[in-house]
Amino acid sequence: MTKPRIAVFSGPRSTVANSPPLVTGNKGRLSHETKLPGRFDHLVAQTLYEPVTVRIRKFSAHPMERDARALYVDDGRDYWEVELSPEDGPLPLPYVARRNDGTLAGAPFEADEASNAGAGARQTFYPDASQLFEDIDRTISGRSGRGEGSTLDRLADYDFVRALPPAGYSERGEVAGRDYFAYSPVNGFPPASALARVANVVQATLSAKQHAGAIWLEGSSHLEETLYWLSLLIDTDLPIVGVAAQRAHGELSGDGDRNILDAVRFILSGQGRDVGAVAVIDEQVFAARDFKKGDDRPGGYKTTGGHGGILGTMGPPITLWYAPRYRHTRNSLVNIGCMPGQLVLEAGGQAASTVLLKNPDGTLRGACIPRVHIVKYAHYSSEENDDGADNEVDIIARIAKALAEQSDPDPNAPKLHGLVMEGAAAYGYGSNSQMAALLIATFSGLPVVLVGRSDPGGRLSAGGDEPFIRGSNLDANKARLLLIAAMLRLGRLPRAQNPMSPSPDELDMTRRKVAEFQTLFESH
Repeated sequence: MTKPRIAVFSGPRSTVANSPPLVTGNKGRLSHETKLPGRFDHLVAQTLYEPVTVRIRKFSAHPMERDARALYVDDGRDYWEVELSPEDGPLPLPYVARRNDGTLAGAPFEADEASNAGAGARQTFYPDASQLFEDIDRTISGRSGRGEGSTLDRLADYDFVRALPPAGYSERGEVAGRDYFAYSPVNGFPPASALARVANVVQATLSAKQHAGAIWLEGSSHLEETLYWLSLLIDTDLPIVGVAAQRAHGELSGDGDRNILDAVRFILSGQGRDVGAVAVIDEQVFAARDFKKGDDRPGGYKTTGGHGGILGTMGPPITLWYAPRYRHTRNSLVNIGCMPGQLVLEAGGQAASTVLLKNPDGTLRGACIPRVHIVKYAHYSSEENDDGADNEVDIIARIAKALAEQSDPDPNAPKLHGLVMEGAAAYGYGSNSQMAALLIATFSGLPVVLVGRSDPGGRLSAGGDEPFIRGSNLDANKARLLLIAAMLRLGRLPRAQNPMSPSPDELDMTRRKVAEFQTLFESH
């Protein structure tokens, strides 16, 4: 019988696809070298070089086996004999590899070298999830509750896709911070243009219509943002499930392996269709829009927005109690299919310019991703009693940089810019000087979104007459992503001839354009 197929995407900085460092065990250390403390030598999943016959002592798998020995076949021997081969896949074996230090014997790999790039530390992240899935199926990280292995293989087949992988092949010329993104031994963060790469890879994979759904693996601190981006951009009705872990694969009480299994089960349950992207973490199903990491521990995830966000539980049985009403994936108004191939941008009396959003094959151009930055309000932060916009040097500098890049003849220079104001809770306002500077940004063509501080517990209160977009109950990071997507659909605001003193007609045009953005923020 043909099994369903699931696409598994490797995303950046993903602890779920990371492992503890490889440390040379005592069986690989010479007599004069420091031994690792403890009663046992640790074991690491490795593959045999050639077939070998081993004898396994009977009644050694569990303390109560001997008590039930009457249930066992008695062949007169005190051992079981079995042949193991390389085809059996990785098996727990002593780790005896040694580091090349210029001597004939080399030196043991030590734990304190793991994060020291200068000492030649090796990558501990997996370049894709194939071996991770092998380890789970070999029960290296734990058997199923029924005592069986191959828990993933029995459910589905998998395609492993390196979207923004956390490890890379340096021998192939891959470079950290460009081709792959880890946090150890080299720390790398994907740039804004990587949002196009994420959307293009996932959209192309799911558009082939060969999969029952998708799993996205990413670091626990950042999964919430990528998952919401996928919910906005990907034109599909298939389930997209985000998975993270607080502890590395193979570490004591590693939580990622179980989250992966639950993600597969959720996809195959059929309940994930048309609910948008979700996170399946710690046996709960979170809506992408509301999902957030709150603490660095298993169970440390929560929802923002103040009104739900946990859609269901993994059971058994798997149960979805609620479904989101906002637009997402297939019915999103900002998915890839809804975006034009190019935008014509007005420039306040100057000649209109054209921005290419898509390549000839319909994929997003990384250079077109809008640059949206977050401004934060804090009480007692005003410069004395001066409410002038000039005091907000960061906002004014952002406006100047945006205008310079928009005037740059280089077609790859960013042409779309915006700001998110994380203001006072329930209102979204900052200080008088901040709001004055943000008005200049607005009439310079930069859309501004107002959201409440930190972890919103509800939508913003009804606002005043200022031409700002109100960010509903989104936090600043999610509002930033929605503004990026919205600008790819709507472009930027009209520019005033004098941003510090717009005419009534210019104010009216700006308000009408802001209303278009507001419609997207109310529905996504």
